[in-house]
Amino acid sequence: MNASKLGRIASHGDGELTRTSTLDRLRYAVAWLTADGRLPTTASAARPLSCRRAITLAIKIIDRSDIQRSVLWWDERRPGPKRHVTLRTMLILMIAYQVQRPDRDMVFLDLAKWALWELSNQDRIRAGLTHEKWHYYKMIGAFHGFVELIDDEDSPHRVDQAGVIRERIPELSTRDRILNTLIAASIPDSCPATKVAAMDSTDIETSAALRAQLARPDGDDEYVPDHAKDEKKWGLPISQLLRGTDGRFILSDDIDARCGYRTVVNGNRSTNFVGWDAHVLVDAGWYGAEHYVQFIRGMVLRPAGSHKGDAGIALLDSIDDRFAVDTLCSDRGYSYSVAERWALPLLRRRITGVHDLHPNQRTERGLMKHKMFKHVVIIDGTLFTKALPQALRELPAYHPGMSKAERGELTAKYDARAKYAFVPNGDPKPDGKWQYRGPAYLGHIDCPNVEPHRAVQRGAPPTNCVPGGGCWCDKTPTLEADEHIRIRQKYIYGTSKWLALYGMRNASEAKMADLKKNFGTMRRASSTVTGTTANAVLFAIRCIAINTALRHSAYGDEVTLTSTDVRTVSVVKRRRSQRPTPAHRQKGPKTRPPRKSGYVPSQHEGTR
Repeated sequence: MNASKLGRIASHGDGELTRTSTLDRLRYAVAWLTADGRLPTTASAARPLSCRRAITLAIKIIDRSDIQRSVLWWDERRPGPKRHVTLRTMLILMIAYQVQRPDRDMVFLDLAKWALWELSNQDRIRAGLTHEKWHYYKMIGAFHGFVELIDDEDSPHRVDQAGVIRERIPELSTRDRILNTLIAASIPDSCPATKVAAMDSTDIETSAALRAQLARPDGDDEYVPDHAKDEKKWGLPISQLLRGTDGRFILSDDIDARCGYRTVVNGNRSTNFVGWDAHVLVDAGWYGAEHYVQFIRGMVLRPAGSHKGDAGIALLDSIDDRFAVDTLCSDRGYSYSVAERWALPLLRRRITGVHDLHPNQRTERGLMKHKMFKHVVIIDGTLFTKALPQALRELPAYHPGMSKAERGELTAKYDARAKYAFVPNGDPKPDGKWQYRGPAYLGHIDCPNVEPHRAVQRGAPPTNCVPGGGCWCDKTPTLEADEHIRIRQKYIYGTSKWLALYGMRNASEAKMADLKKNFGTMRRASSTVTGTTANAVLFAIRCIAINTALRHSAYGDEVTLTSTDVRTVSVVKRRRSQRPTPAHRQKGPKTRPPRKSGYVPSQHEGTR
């Protein structure tokens, strides 16, 4: 095969990429690189690992995940001849190939060449690549064997052309749980999960040829990005498009890819794309944390345009049992879902949600299921007494362009409004009902109807309540589980504590940057496989590579997968990128000659 056939066609988003040499293409399997580099200068993991170290790390991850006994065991006992390349060997090679250089594209031809030319004979034996007749197609067969083994029970790929259904092994865990077990094995046990987690999704565009495009996605998700742009319809007419088992249109040669909204970046309008939504759960930190690593704890892959609430709950249920989510930060893509598909499942799982509010949700509401609803009011998802001053009822929302002084001034107003709020009394009850304590009950405000034995805090603002008017400033009402549950939050919206917790959501945004720019180069045509399960396997391996790069960037070689306590390890100091001195400044700054003005004496006059 000549060098021209080895190259791939760059996608439309790769306008700033430059072509690498054929030698680098064969050695590192990277066909396109940016002129300034993909990896940050502050990351110590920018140096690629050796092949031996990458193979060792991949073997440790496979052994720690226990996937050999729980999943691969079933393939080894299948009827028929033994595989020349086992599923374990294929997983080890794929993980080692991606971990060694996270910015690589997962191209199986390059993976085979890497195993043949870059790995030593000893490394191939350690990985299990010992059969003398192994070749590229055997590796492809092993990958598809693993995909067929863990594929969902209702997958259309389990039905062959003759209509025969290939049954799934009942003893196997779900696809999401199997892949998240691999991701959990790439994190040292000495790095426990943080108390606050962040969740977000990103778009993965299919590399299959497109046949048509819709003006808007045909999914069932309630949330539509602000100022979403309608695409121009093209391709086959609607009447000629096929529908999948989910009732949605098939717009490409990949029967699993669907149409959805692309992630909004840098304030640009959201557009449509065909592919999948990758949902990621990340460590976000906690109060007083001096240093922590934002590891990726789990992921799920769903067709684009699918309901984000269902995908987020599936992600929470598929993560490792050692990782228990206490507080979850998410954006409107999840919190805008109906209560039955997001807020109520979080409530049943005892997870405290922290999220922003849509402008449509920031309206004054009343309690419709309570007999005394006229004494309280719900504003921005918080229960307030009617004694709340009118000036504090409508406060502006935070926006990215605010200065530090403007944000501090607005936070002070929200904190002042919080004194009139009802505070939750502990956690919800088993039936979902939640008891609240009034602001006068806690002494936050000075109400004339408060009982005499109640203590009032110093500086508590007085209310304009009428004595004996029957206000609820001192009551402890109990709200139903579904009473405005979509907008209700444990932490009062806009306050300094809510702002600190919601700010931790940037951890998920940072991981998307690591996957697409800082460490990895995930984009369209980064892989050419089709199907949800196949792309989910490759995305899980990318998450493993990012976790490994983050561990090396934070601790260097001091922390391994078997480390017991990372608190005794000093954090690697980030090296600052020094900008080279410009050529016109290398010999020092030039001095400006004295300005000439006025009369200039002649030579004869100067010698008199």
